[in-house]
Amino acid sequence: MTRPTRLLRLTLVLLATVLLGMLAPAPQVHANSLPAPLADGPDLTAKVTGNVVNLRTGPSTGYTVIGRTTEGKTLAVTGKNDGGSWLQVSVSGKTAWISGQYVQPSGSIDALPVVKVAPPPKAAAGAPAPSRAAGFFGYGAQVDPWADRGRAIGALKDLQFEWVKFQLRWTDFEGGGPGQRNWPDDVINDLSGNGLKILASVVNAPAWARPAGADLGVGGPPADHWTYASFVGEFAGRYCGRVNAIEVWNEQNMHYEWGNEKLDAARYVRLLEASYRSIKAACPSTIVVSGAPTPTGAPPPVAVRDTTYLEQMYRAGLRRWSDAIGVHPSGFGNPPDARVQDWQAGNYSRPSHVSDSSFYFRNTMEQYRNIMVKYGDGNKRLWPTEFGWASTGSPAPGYEYAAYNNEQQQGEYIARAYQIMKGWGWVGVAFLWNLNFNTSVPAHDEKWAFGILGRPAYDIVKNMQR
Repeated sequence: MTRPTRLLRLTLVLLATVLLGMLAPAPQVHANSLPAPLADGPDLTAKVTGNVVNLRTGPSTGYTVIGRTTEGKTLAVTGKNDGGSWLQVSVSGKTAWISGQYVQPSGSIDALPVVKVAPPPKAAAGAPAPSRAAGFFGYGAQVDPWADRGRAIGALKDLQFEWVKFQLRWTDFEGGGPGQRNWPDDVINDLSGNGLKILASVVNAPAWARPAGADLGVGGPPADHWTYASFVGEFAGRYCGRVNAIEVWNEQNMHYEWGNEKLDAARYVRLLEASYRSIKAACPSTIVVSGAPTPTGAPPPVAVRDTTYLEQMYRAGLRRWSDAIGVHPSGFGNPPDARVQDWQAGNYSRPSHVSDSSFYFRNTMEQYRNIMVKYGDGNKRLWPTEFGWASTGSPAPGYEYAAYNNEQQQGEYIARAYQIMKGWGWVGVAFLWNLNFNTSVPAHDEKWAFGILGRPAYDIVKNMQR
């Protein structure tokens, strides 16, 4: 056989290179690298404005992260979701999705095609979910962050409280439509910047997200739980490391907290699952607290008893989709050590609010703990996201028990409750309801009577034994 000529050898090498290129696997999106813009320039580009931004398989935080990009990168834009809040981009020949709030398009996105994507896949039945089981005790208080925030921050530090809670109404920050978000940067920056750890309780879907025919006179859940999950996921990602925990909803066993819709623990857990996935995908360190039911003996449709509702949540999968269990152990007019059994035995009396275990701080906490253990969730901690005692000589209707507690008792009950919870060993962060609403609402508002700022209870709590 004759030796091939130089030209033939070159031809064979080129042919082999082409064939190998055809057989090679498609390049993968590197976690922290993106291509430069095409030389001739795509029709529409988007410049990344966020520091480190996730790229996903679909247009919400419920979809899988397939890569990340960094500030200053320029991406070719190929489509958008229905609301225009997420953009489909091309990265190394592959498509990905990026949140519109973290990019600056080079022009109008109005003419972009709307790309439909299948919903995120659900977890396989029985698949385990990670749990941080937030295993520590802490002191916190709920504040009105839109009042005198500087004074509230100073008081929290004076009390030596490391944690602060506030309620974030979703409708106030995305009420104009999907993706039209007005983030509370000033609140988060002030609280976190002063060394406070933050629990945000996110409630109240905007009108555009509510079911058809919803009672818009009260706050309520969304028709599609992924819309809420997308919001809390973006919230978690935006403030990752500054917002340390998120409580998914609040008192969902009560009719007016659930939009006067049918009370449904399984529906709530579906909302919790979607939110847990979205939050953890955006910021894995964020602690997810299940929404705390409210203690009540009222029957359906007004309410579902809180302990019954908690069991229904567990049967619907609560254990898999939470790091901590929210609870609201209100003391009403009863000391923290008292139990309904004491009243039943004739050893304790008050004018009212004594005949049911839901009126007792200690009963509520112990019953919740027993339910957690019953469903194999004893490794987690209860987070009292609201607890406290009211004191006023002129209580609001329905809060007559506030007159049973003088201001000295209010402080003593709070201090004793903190000591009891720390001693139990299965309580996480306990948030006093409340620090400063008595400075931002009128005295006839029920929230006023629970506030301690500038009242005797403040000094008692400040000087309590820890």
